[in-house]
Amino acid sequence: MAARPRDWARQYPPLAAALVAVLVAVFVLPSALNVPQSNPTQTLEFAPVPPQDDQPPPPDSSNVESLSLGSSSSVTGDARGGADGGPGLPPPPEVPAGLGDRPVTKRCVQTPQGPRQTEDPLAPPCVAHFEGDNGGATYRGVTAEQITVLITLTGGGSAGPYCDAVTSRGTECRPSDRYFDLFDPPEDDDPYPVRAFRVFQEYFNTRYQTYGRTAHFWVYFTPHRAHTPETRRAEANDNVARREPFAVIGYPGSLEDDYLRTVARHGVLNFGSHEGRPASFFREFPGLIWSYTASIDERAKLYGELVCTQVVGRPVSFSGNGDAGQPRRLGLMRTTDDRYPGVAHFTDVVRGHVEGCGGEFATEVTFPVAGRVHGTRQQTGESNATVAPGNIATLGANDVTTVIWPQAYETQHTEAAANANYLPEWVIAGDGAHEGYLGAQQQDQGAFDRHAMVVTGQTLEGETEETECWRAFEEAAPGHPDAAFTCGLHSGWYHDLRQLFTGIQVAGPQLTPESIDEGFHAIPAVPSSDPRVPACFYDPGDYTCVKDGVAMWWDANSTAPGASSPGCWRMPEGGQRYFGEAWPRTDAAARWAEQDPCNGYSGSLNFTF
Repeated sequence: MAARPRDWARQYPPLAAALVAVLVAVFVLPSALNVPQSNPTQTLEFAPVPPQDDQPPPPDSSNVESLSLGSSSSVTGDARGGADGGPGLPPPPEVPAGLGDRPVTKRCVQTPQGPRQTEDPLAPPCVAHFEGDNGGATYRGVTAEQITVLITLTGGGSAGPYCDAVTSRGTECRPSDRYFDLFDPPEDDDPYPVRAFRVFQEYFNTRYQTYGRTAHFWVYFTPHRAHTPETRRAEANDNVARREPFAVIGYPGSLEDDYLRTVARHGVLNFGSHEGRPASFFREFPGLIWSYTASIDERAKLYGELVCTQVVGRPVSFSGNGDAGQPRRLGLMRTTDDRYPGVAHFTDVVRGHVEGCGGEFATEVTFPVAGRVHGTRQQTGESNATVAPGNIATLGANDVTTVIWPQAYETQHTEAAANANYLPEWVIAGDGAHEGYLGAQQQDQGAFDRHAMVVTGQTLEGETEETECWRAFEEAAPGHPDAAFTCGLHSGWYHDLRQLFTGIQVAGPQLTPESIDEGFHAIPAVPSSDPRVPACFYDPGDYTCVKDGVAMWWDANSTAPGASSPGCWRMPEGGQRYFGEAWPRTDAAARWAEQDPCNGYSGSLNFTF
């Protein structure tokens, strides 16, 4: 009998300990309704190919249900105008030969909104069959039979191995500077990521329409060494020369920007949750670098709009200092950690946004180490513990009631605040560590309990077994021993691959970066009505998916789904999602209620913020 999915935190204590040390945002979506098709050979094909009869497609109720081939320039007007809004789509392209009312080769599912490729709410509408000419070698890494996909991961080595947390086969160290061909038969000593991506290769090729081609995965582990921009660029050049990929799913570790830019200069596409990058980074190589998670600018807008709408100019409502009803005084807490320039950019954008709406900061404090529970940087000896007591004293001396904390997870300041009996409001921007319940459980609970809120693009989650990642594993490899670990901690892999395969499908048979760009930008800008599903679309000149978010509050005495320890982020209004400019114009705590559901999102080891 398979273990309960989130029981990995109880089964593998070292894994849970490792998790809270390096956490990052990953979004997981639960399943949609799966109704068997009564007549699958009659499935409407409207993504990117139009129906083959006179019947209109089902009515639009989410982004992907009405998808057809379009272009970036076709998306006009207010992209977030309302539940029934969204721009008109361009005329569909000419129907390629061999498409239409044919025998089904892809197992689509029926939903109330019409046929969809898989049970995932973000899967594209069904294209059940293809035969005919797919254009052959339409682009680098593409042939008539295959699409080469390279997955890059942090490698290890005898000098300092990178080891996965405990999985079904023990603590496994990754190899260094080695390629794995996932078309080869599996080996008993395959490292954990190779096993996981082999399952994903099977699932996505089976369920998504790839027009006669098979996506061929290669997994590459980077060399274990002290990287420089030069070594990272050389590595990227070597990867492209040796494997000739159409696309890279990139998790290469340090100096990732140097790697990504080099790959893009070769015309290779990249898909990955690059949430620590500004929108301008994606626009450097239009249509080549894509991310499921939002850009820094989109996330900063979401957070900044909430501060402006629900905090600035309103009286204190959720501090523990007995000052409820008094005017709020804001303090800014930011990191100076030079390893994360994206966080610095995020903070600058937020500060400008808040000051632009009339917010004033009574003081600003800084800390040197981001992304660590204990806030110590071994290379430099810097420690948050040495500055946190002084920072808390400064905030208190300036009568700060509300701490604006733009990303940069750490725990020393809540501990220092509790020690000083200073319990301000904490208004936090999610970075993947903050909004995970495991990360928040490491904060001082006296300081955090009902005094902290976080703004995030994260969706409502339950148990891991309810996620689409888990569904994919169970379908492709029932009972696979790595399913819980993968979908509990590396669910971002699933989301990045879904984005890639969605792009391949909406591009149509003539697969190129341009056809993917056109397909993605034809997704209508429709708000989400489901707390489990983000609004996902691409504005003009935009290459990231998630556009909305939620604000959650911390309850130290309740337990998240599947968690082994108390403490959970509660989601007001059942997890109702908002665009930044649409936040309710009420105080931040006005919508909090004891019946708000706990979010089961725990966090991930893919540390990238």
